[in-house]
Amino acid sequence: MHLAKIKTDPKYPKEEYARKLSALTPGFTGADIMNICNEGAIIAARRDAKTVTVVDFEQATERVIGGIERKLPQSTEERRTVAYHEAGHAVAGWFSKHAAPLIKLTIIPRAKGSLGFAQYLPDEVSLYTQEQLED
Repeated sequence: MHLAKIKTDPKYPKEEYARKLSALTPGFTGADIMNICNEGAIIAARRDAKTVTVVDFEQATERVIGGIERKLPQSTEERRTVAYHEAGHAVAGWFSKHAAPLIKLTIIPRAKGSLGFAQYLPDEVSLYTQEQLED
């Protein structure tokens, strides 16, 4: 529905874009998905593209979740430290029996005060067991 007015790259049919978007946006509301579609179109327009690609939607998802990318002056050592920190989230989640699966991990600084973030597949439950909370 939200892709109807967006001119996507003909490399994939609209249904494939819808599948990819649904994988990127578990637990998102319709308004969130519409926002990502619009952001993807804006990102494509900024690079003067005629169509929106999967990469544009991926970048739009990161922007909606984490905020605008910040151009921070970071040394190689600082980026390495952030990478180790974010990798720690991934490794801890991998070995935690009750943790949600990791979808995406990035070390790109964002406007919401993060130097990177890990996105997990949200559970569709409102109540968590003690083991899930501990993990």
